[in-house]
Amino acid sequence: MWTRRRLIQSMGAASALPTGWSMRLARAEEPDIELKLVAGTAAVPVFDGAATPVLRYSGRVVRGRADALIAADSFLGPTLNLRRGERVRVEVDNQLDEPTVVHWHGMLVPEAADGHPRLAVMPGRSTIVEFTVSNPAGTYFYHPHPHGRTGFQVHQGLMGLLIVRDAAEEALGLPEPAFDLPLVIQDRSHDRLNRFIYEGSMMQAMQGQFGNEVLVNGRADAVFKVSRRAWRLRLLNGSNARIYKLAWSDGEPMRVISSGSGLHGREQGVRTVPYVTLAPAERVEIIEDFGRRAEGTELALVSRAFDAGGGMMGGGMMGGGMMGGGMMGNVRQGQALDVARFAIGRGPALRPDAIQLPQIRDEDWTRIGRPQHLVRTALGFNHMQGLLNGRSFGMTAVADEEIVPVGRPVAWRFVNRASMMMAMPHPMHVHGVRFRVLERRGGTGSDLRQGMVDDGYKDTVLLLPGEEVTVGFIAPEPGLFLYHCHNLEHEDGGMMRNVRFVS
Repeated sequence: MWTRRRLIQSMGAASALPTGWSMRLARAEEPDIELKLVAGTAAVPVFDGAATPVLRYSGRVVRGRADALIAADSFLGPTLNLRRGERVRVEVDNQLDEPTVVHWHGMLVPEAADGHPRLAVMPGRSTIVEFTVSNPAGTYFYHPHPHGRTGFQVHQGLMGLLIVRDAAEEALGLPEPAFDLPLVIQDRSHDRLNRFIYEGSMMQAMQGQFGNEVLVNGRADAVFKVSRRAWRLRLLNGSNARIYKLAWSDGEPMRVISSGSGLHGREQGVRTVPYVTLAPAERVEIIEDFGRRAEGTELALVSRAFDAGGGMMGGGMMGGGMMGGGMMGNVRQGQALDVARFAIGRGPALRPDAIQLPQIRDEDWTRIGRPQHLVRTALGFNHMQGLLNGRSFGMTAVADEEIVPVGRPVAWRFVNRASMMMAMPHPMHVHGVRFRVLERRGGTGSDLRQGMVDDGYKDTVLLLPGEEVTVGFIAPEPGLFLYHCHNLEHEDGGMMRNVRFVS
């Protein structure tokens, strides 16, 4: 429960900002796109029967292209449809009964716009953030980031897609927008009144929140009608804690063209995998030729069963049920789940064009592999609390090793310590940068490894129990940003820290 004491503490943290900061940022040049985004409450149909009470983003275009904001027909927030190079201004209006703040996940934005919890907006108040879209074309999203309440607010509905487009991508001949289908995948459980169940238990805080059925684009039992041709599918894991092992029911492989932050380059090419391992906040884009299937048939997207490896609190015994499931019984990490169905239309198949990927001439692409600065972070638990290098979250706390130079190649090694009791997977996200996976070693040998796509640029990477993963990046600008586990219950419990990028 959000108590008056916690509200006052949060207000105090916001008031402790450096001199010159403001919750309502000073306006610079006039924007190309101006939006208003409202975090509020609603009741929408999700399951059969009564409408489900949710938290929901709504919005409108104040200035600029009318298609910069596309309303969703579910509890998801509107899709922000932006173009590289556009100047964007967003007024965020908090109509909840608790503080909230918006993080633009994967977007390279200034410190003041990134959605740090110390900038949380009080109930009934609003703030303005501004940024220029510098990311390459790709699939991103936005969600709340108040400390201690991110998991609850996301679970209750606050999330929306953010798609970046640019002329270079449009010239590649990929499927046009009519055959470009985003799929936001989330798991939920509900009670007899169709209310989402968020446990709030100690077990949930350690394991993460899981649901017993999958929603896609905010709908249960999702079915999509597709024509017999190539489609571009954008897959986003919007769940709090669940990892998916996504596969086609007929056993056909998946062809991945993006792993989170822009298309793969020609040197990586199309990555063909038997299934896609997708951790919370990870995205992949795939090209799927539905013309290979018989007309009038149905194809299912499923999440296959798996063991994430580890001990009683990881994907092993907990995944199997001895300690897993919390209040939800057999709800656990690694269970087999139906995700969505695709009804394939009738008519002749349209032969797909050869897939083209861009020639990446980004200077950072080669520099990242020659790091000049090394950071090492150990992930672990102590007394039931997630920690990074033995530390929990402090609103403005920064350790010496968390000060990282701007403009220089950095290698950041995440080490997922494993023990019999506390081995579990962790998806690690770094704000303010896009990185490449330089090395992955160790681990338990889980079959999830076969479906991991580490090519190209990413902003979130999954570590299995016992694994060490090194990522490389070049921070584009100074500021105080976050890094954390994107199991949202781990993040809320303190498995999050600040990193300061300095010139």
